[in-house]
Amino acid sequence: MPFAKLAMAVLVATTPLLHAQDAAYPRQPIKLIVPFTPGSSSDVTARAIAQKIAEPLGQPVVVENRPGASGGIGMQAVARSTPDGYTLAVGTVSSTVVPHIIAKHVPFDLFKDFTAVATMANTPLLLTVQNESPYMKLQDLIDAAKKSPKTLTYGNSAGLYRIAMEAVNHEAGIDLLGVPFRGPAQAAADLLGGRLSVNPDALGAATPMLEAKRMRALAVLGSNRTPSLPDVPTMQELGFKDFAFNGWLGILAPAGTPAPIVDRLHKEIALAVKSPEIQALYARLGMEATVLSPQAYATEMRKDFAKYSEVAEQAGIEKE
Repeated sequence: MPFAKLAMAVLVATTPLLHAQDAAYPRQPIKLIVPFTPGSSSDVTARAIAQKIAEPLGQPVVVENRPGASGGIGMQAVARSTPDGYTLAVGTVSSTVVPHIIAKHVPFDLFKDFTAVATMANTPLLLTVQNESPYMKLQDLIDAAKKSPKTLTYGNSAGLYRIAMEAVNHEAGIDLLGVPFRGPAQAAADLLGGRLSVNPDALGAATPMLEAKRMRALAVLGSNRTPSLPDVPTMQELGFKDFAFNGWLGILAPAGTPAPIVDRLHKEIALAVKSPEIQALYARLGMEATVLSPQAYATEMRKDFAKYSEVAEQAGIEKE
């Protein structure tokens, strides 16, 4: 039999088996890798979603934290895994889009190594200070930074936070120094300990400290005020034209994951986000429930890449 006919025969014979395997998914526990430390908003959300989708999938969904390298360690692990739906990543702007903008060497290619599954939420971002901080408003911080250049610090715990803060430096004409951290929880701890001047953070992660009066928010880094903090202005309202840094959380699978598996995961995530339990969690965290289709999610990542690449260029951020 000619090789071409043999190959076609093998394909025809195995296609039903492959479809049957997809239909039987999942047949073993699913690993959901969070590329940040425990306690971050991405970690809290991932654990809630994992618990919610485990029952309809009929298998445990195990969350595993793999922080480091601005999310690169965890993302690389998923990119190199078998594309069978059993190893997934929690993606954020900082762990997917931003590394390709600020780093010379990234251990994965976002647009070649991953398949978008679904977004889970939008995450408002804040600029926070310790409650005892002398900076009662953003202008106080800017004035102090101008009086004492290169002495005030911010927590650089995620790529998007770094780009946002360097944009602040550029537009305000100041030089806040970024202090690197493995994750947002560690940066927040140093802010509370008085070792940072200011810290960008997700509303969800900062909410407990805001409610306990241990932190204050100077501004919202995103496009709109958040309902849970109606008196906190956006950066745009404070004179930073077109300043908008919005976070999101999503699920990605390795490239080549079969479409039926991606569709099944997307369906269960969408249903989980609509559930009263997740809606209540999001309300407590100040997060917005948003589920994009795989196609829309992929488009959103490309749009963010273009937007933040331009911001980084304007702010003079060089790849390291």
